[in-house]
Amino acid sequence: MYPIIFKISFVEARSYYLLWASALLIFVFWTRRRAERIWGMDDDAVTSVLLWVYCAGILGSFAASVAEKLPLYLSGELTLKMTLRGLSSGGGMLAGGLVGIWRLWKYKINIEDFAEAAAVPSAALLGVGRIGCLMEGCCEGIGKYCSDAPWWTVHLHYDPAGFYRYPSQLFESLASFGILLLLLAVERMARRIRGERSIAVAFPLFMTLYGLYRFVFDNFREQPAGASGSGELIWLFAVVFGILWLVFSAMRLLRTRGR
Repeated sequence: MYPIIFKISFVEARSYYLLWASALLIFVFWTRRRAERIWGMDDDAVTSVLLWVYCAGILGSFAASVAEKLPLYLSGELTLKMTLRGLSSGGGMLAGGLVGIWRLWKYKINIEDFAEAAAVPSAALLGVGRIGCLMEGCCEGIGKYCSDAPWWTVHLHYDPAGFYRYPSQLFESLASFGILLLLLAVERMARRIRGERSIAVAFPLFMTLYGLYRFVFDNFREQPAGASGSGELIWLFAVVFGILWLVFSAMRLLRTRGR
C-alpha cells in the first residue's frame, strides 16, 4: 500500500519497520507499567526481563522466517534480504516467551503474574504491527482477478491491475484489537474472583484465541511455494497449551471460590 513513508537521499523510512517498532515499544512500556502498578513487581527486574524478551522476539522472528522458507533460500528463489520483509510473529512470540520464562525464573518473578501483565499489550502489539504489514504489502492474503471486486478486498502496490486480495493483515489487526477488548473485560472479572492469588486467565485466553485465529485464517494467506508450513504447528501448539492452561486456571478459580 504505502511501503515507504518518506525518503531523503539514501535514507528511507519504511512503514513496516516504523509500525512494528512502535508496536514493540507499546508492548514493552505498557507491560512494564501494568507489571509495576497492578502486580507490584520490581521496576529494574521487569525492565531487564522485557529487554531480553524484546531482543529474543526480534531474533526469533527472523530465525523462524528463515527456517520456514529454508528450501526457497537453498534453491536461490529467495535472498536473506527478503526475509526482513514479513518476519514470523509465531517464532518471535515463542522465542520471546522462552527467554522471558528464563529471566523470570532468574529474578524469582511469578510467571503467571507477568503473563497477565503482558496479555493485553501482546494483543495491542499484533494489532498495530499488522497495519505495518498491510502498508508494506507482506503477509498478504490470497487473491484473484476481479472485474467487480468486493468492497473489502485490497489491491497491493506490486499486484497487476485488476488483481485483488483477501486483506489478511487488516482482518488480523481487527481481530487482535477485538481480542484486546475481550481480555480487558475478562481480566476485570477474573481479578474480582481470584483476589490477590496468582492465577493466569487473560494470557492463556489470548494464546487460545489468537492461535485459533491464525490456525484457521492462515489458510487465506498466500504461502510461498516450497515453504515448510511449520507455522501451523506453532499455532496448534498455542491453542492446545492455552486451552490446557485455561482449564487448569479455571479449576484453581473454582477451588478459590469454594473456600
